[in-house]
Amino acid sequence: MRNYERVKSDPVSAQLYTNRKPRKHQFEMEMVSEAFQMLPAAEVKTVLDAPCGVGRLSLWLAQKGFEVSAVDLGESAVQLTNELLRDQNFKETAESQDVFNMRFEDGALDVSVYFRLLHHFKDVSDQQKLVAELCRVSSKYVVISYFSTYSVTSLRRRLRRTMTGEPIKQNPMSLAQLEGLFEPQQFELLGTVKRSGFLHSLQVAVFTKRIN
Repeated sequence: MRNYERVKSDPVSAQLYTNRKPRKHQFEMEMVSEAFQMLPAAEVKTVLDAPCGVGRLSLWLAQKGFEVSAVDLGESAVQLTNELLRDQNFKETAESQDVFNMRFEDGALDVSVYFRLLHHFKDVSDQQKLVAELCRVSSKYVVISYFSTYSVTSLRRRLRRTMTGEPIKQNPMSLAQLEGLFEPQQFELLGTVKRSGFLHSLQVAVFTKRIN
């Protein structure tokens, strides 16, 4: 079952998400920056940010000179993203779309970025449908974050679930499992960005469309 619990539909939840710790934000943007360094600059112009949340990654991408398409299911998140981009004098706009069924033509974007999204979905069928849609709209590359199965945080969450029955909201997976989701879509692993893989759950993987 798809998990839409954290969709920023109401103004309060969306506004709270803007108060992300600066150090954590910088850490995450550095990971995205390293991922983009793997991509040939001449091949990357249009970028999709999905879901855009409250626009922190959309703004970062726009500042780097990319043409950004931002989408999110939450109306308040879309509004805050548009306000952020407009305040910084960028023409890009965000719009409300479901990442499982986006209104883009096949291969419409050079790169699609899916940051802090995949771990919300537990069912493999949902993961497969999501990745299939990501790859459909991407002509060349996909940059995606995931939560590693083997990190201290993931191990601690599994232990807590065993002891208390508390459900795991941030579902981890191995890199091999992630590659298995992309393989049927003819995308292969180009590289990864890891920050002390055992200590930090959040990892970033870069996939490239296979040339037949």
